[in-house]
Amino acid sequence: MEDTKTKLERRPTYVEIDLRNLEHNFSGVRKSIGEAKIISIVKADAYGHGLLAISERLEKIGTDYLGVGFLEEGVALRDRGIKCPILVLGGVAGYQINYFLEYDLELTASSQYIISEIDRRAGRMHKKAKVHLKIDTGMNRIGVNYQRAEHFFEFSAGLANIDVAGIYSHLAVAENDLEFTKLQFDRLADLKTKSELIFKRKLPFHLLNSAGIMNFEDGKLDAVRPGLMLYGMSYDEKSREAAGLKPLLSLKSEIVFIKQVRSGEGISYGLTHRVEEDTTIVTIPIGYGDGYPHRLSNCGNVLIGGKRYPVVGRVCMDQIMVDVGKDKVRIGQDVVLIGAQDEETISVEEICRLTDALPYEITIGLTQRVPRLYLN
Repeated sequence: MEDTKTKLERRPTYVEIDLRNLEHNFSGVRKSIGEAKIISIVKADAYGHGLLAISERLEKIGTDYLGVGFLEEGVALRDRGIKCPILVLGGVAGYQINYFLEYDLELTASSQYIISEIDRRAGRMHKKAKVHLKIDTGMNRIGVNYQRAEHFFEFSAGLANIDVAGIYSHLAVAENDLEFTKLQFDRLADLKTKSELIFKRKLPFHLLNSAGIMNFEDGKLDAVRPGLMLYGMSYDEKSREAAGLKPLLSLKSEIVFIKQVRSGEGISYGLTHRVEEDTTIVTIPIGYGDGYPHRLSNCGNVLIGGKRYPVVGRVCMDQIMVDVGKDKVRIGQDVVLIGAQDEETISVEEICRLTDALPYEITIGLTQRVPRLYLN
């Protein structure tokens, strides 16, 4: 439970993160992958859950690596005192390379030009750069095409200031296309023997993201890169429940205004909703300025007293309106917008169905003006 001082210092709208559920989900990944290593993905502020707090707990419970999107995220982790290996998955600007080496961050090399520049700058600093070679097996985003990978390996092996620490690719359709996922796996796995001959040692290969871990257990290789599943989310509720995942994040607020509205009157900008009978409308201090989707206008729901009530009218920047009908409510009463209350639950996946969004969009979209409160 939060103490009184904490409650007074935060605004009524806040995000609650349960770190016990992070440990539960991480343990589930560990059990499912055998001897493979775990590269826990914490990019984009740990999908909105908080880069520093999540990374600290993951290091404590034994993740082998942390995976971030950009240099700045890796630097923030090192400045926080994180010691475990950190792989930066995103692209590299030449002028940033010195900082990668200074902060002991592992780089992604997605072209011959990039790895040449890494080698040159590492040589100037009299250091060896730890690099993972990115291979494009069919997503066509970044990486050396798998058909030219052998030449890329040979070129990389000849660079004096490069320590190749891994080879990887990324899945395009692991959620719903097992055939293409297997094709991507085969294209990458077929390079293992060639890489051993060229580098004279076995290098760790990694491919599977969360959907891959859940749907294609034969593709584990030497490491996996769970992201979404660590946070207890999936592309639909059925797959989340099948994997035994527990969501970390709840979005909460409270009632700040209550008014009686007569039949026929309109609600919010544009008066897009008109009440059909005399009713009670309450105002909640959250809006699209906090990351609550505008697309939930006239279709979202909230939980008050363990019961569902509809969001009516357009979502405003700072407020939403909810129709509670004839039910008795009070100022300050708790409201759940994502999460559970009594026997009812509003999941991220439900909001995705209503807004045609990805789970990542919902949690990453929760802005920094919404405080994060960590449990356990």
